[in-house]
Amino acid sequence: MKNALITGGTGFVGYWLKQHEPAGVYGTYLSRADYLMWNWREIKWDYIIHLAPVAPYVVVDLAERYRARLLYCSSGIVYHPEVNTEYRRDKMNGEKYCAESGVDVVIARLFTFYGEHLDEDKAYTRFTKAAKANKPIEIRGDGSCMRSYMHGKEMAEWMWSILLRGKRGEAYDVGSDEPITMLQLAKFIKSQTRSQSEIVIKGGDELMPHYLPPDTAKTKSLLERALYEY
Repeated sequence: MKNALITGGTGFVGYWLKQHEPAGVYGTYLSRADYLMWNWREIKWDYIIHLAPVAPYVVVDLAERYRARLLYCSSGIVYHPEVNTEYRRDKMNGEKYCAESGVDVVIARLFTFYGEHLDEDKAYTRFTKAAKANKPIEIRGDGSCMRSYMHGKEMAEWMWSILLRGKRGEAYDVGSDEPITMLQLAKFIKSQTRSQSEIVIKGGDELMPHYLPPDTAKTKSLLERALYEY
């Protein structure tokens, strides 16, 4: 049995990783409080998945000390230089630090997801909650902003595959490659829930209006290899 450490493991991504652990892997999922206790640094880990919103210095040290494979979780935001936020800079710096560290690291660039345990403020969750209550579905921006949605189950399967089979030093996109506008999403959810909700365009600024869907070819090749191995 291989031991896997998952920092920031009690959120949406950690929830789905735990539901779909591969055979032979046992995960320890750290909450924020667990992370601050630091006792996990004294355990020998075979795998480390870094989800916590902190710089990866400590987990890189652990990976080096125990010769563990590290999966650094980045974001599709790295493809958007026009979005000059602290979050994007943190992800860019994290990727660079991991890549230059010399440890056995792979990088997952996460895009947009849906499913149980998703943040209440995410568009998919807000739209679904409003539709089920027959309340107005409010769209921020003009409705043309795009995303592409992958279910948490599929996301977890892709991430485990990247950790176990990804090529050292490579980055892999994780997400759906079928874009959908916020207006299309609202109409889809309204239809699926048979809601009487009104769709309301709120206006205002949108984050990443020029959305780029993930390039999933490299990641899908890992999944195909996994099926072949079985």
